[in-house]
Amino acid sequence: MGVFLPIEMEGLFVQAVVFLAASLILVKSASYAVKRILHLAQLLSLTPFFTSFVVAGFVSIMPEFFVGVNAALEHVPEVGIGTLIGNNIVDLTLVMGVIAILGRVIPTRSQTRVSTLPFLVAVGLPLGLMLDGNLSFLDGLLLVLGCLLYFGWFAQQQGVRDRHSPWSLNLIIPELLKFAVAAVVIFFSAKFVVESSIGIAGILHFPEIFAGLFLISIGAALPELTFSVEAILSRHKNIALGDVLGNVAVDSTFSIGVMAMIYPFDISLGVIGISALFMVFAAMLLTTFLDSEGKLTRRDGIALIGLFVVFVVVQLTIHAAQEIIANGAMPH
Repeated sequence: MGVFLPIEMEGLFVQAVVFLAASLILVKSASYAVKRILHLAQLLSLTPFFTSFVVAGFVSIMPEFFVGVNAALEHVPEVGIGTLIGNNIVDLTLVMGVIAILGRVIPTRSQTRVSTLPFLVAVGLPLGLMLDGNLSFLDGLLLVLGCLLYFGWFAQQQGVRDRHSPWSLNLIIPELLKFAVAAVVIFFSAKFVVESSIGIAGILHFPEIFAGLFLISIGAALPELTFSVEAILSRHKNIALGDVLGNVAVDSTFSIGVMAMIYPFDISLGVIGISALFMVFAAMLLTTFLDSEGKLTRRDGIALIGLFVVFVVVQLTIHAAQEIIANGAMPH
């Protein structure tokens, strides 16, 4: 990597400021949207775990979902798919690791435990569809339909409402309007996040997918991390678990599916393939922890965080090796 020129340093600074400012707005507006939708769920008397797994799961994906949509519209799918897969890896390792450490022991009671096989199918489905080297419009449609079937099955298994109490439109409409405003802010801030991250990757000579895997995905995971930590501290441990698992299931199916429907794209199975394999392995490891003893412990949390460290080291090592090979192949 060459020496930075002053103009490159100035450009990097500007792009970094835009990225940080847009990311802050993205996270704050997403957290506000989650609070509004949780209040709405309370007004509708939805069950706590359904609220966290389905409702909050769908809403807390909005940062990475809109990053993926904007990346598809900008014809830079590497940033979008990197963000969605990277965010899932962060959720399954870092976020779940923090939850496990803070919660000490999180019981996974039978009535609130996500069935392992359907969850793993949801997480592994995009990897299976990538094996032919592309994600087509049809692949995207299958992912979206798979998401709807999965959550329809889940609602039938777990139940939706605690009680069938009456609700008032006068209370619900203001919450929906506040949520809609937050969604608009999320969409436009995500656009600036995508554009600035592409600029940073270009100046640093990193692949665009790395911007999604590492830069954007960690920031996009902050809403569910905040929600889950608050749930842990208020002694609603299963709600924290449900939010993260719901987020991963939605991103693996709905978010990637919508992105592929907007802009079908070819896939190089190098970085993306390794990342998708890590995502599936992390999901398998987590569900093994959840099912083996019926609880998630601090030891499990440390192991999950360690897996994220391994993922980062592997990706950076492979990139460095590719750079060495490419530079060695260049004529002197």
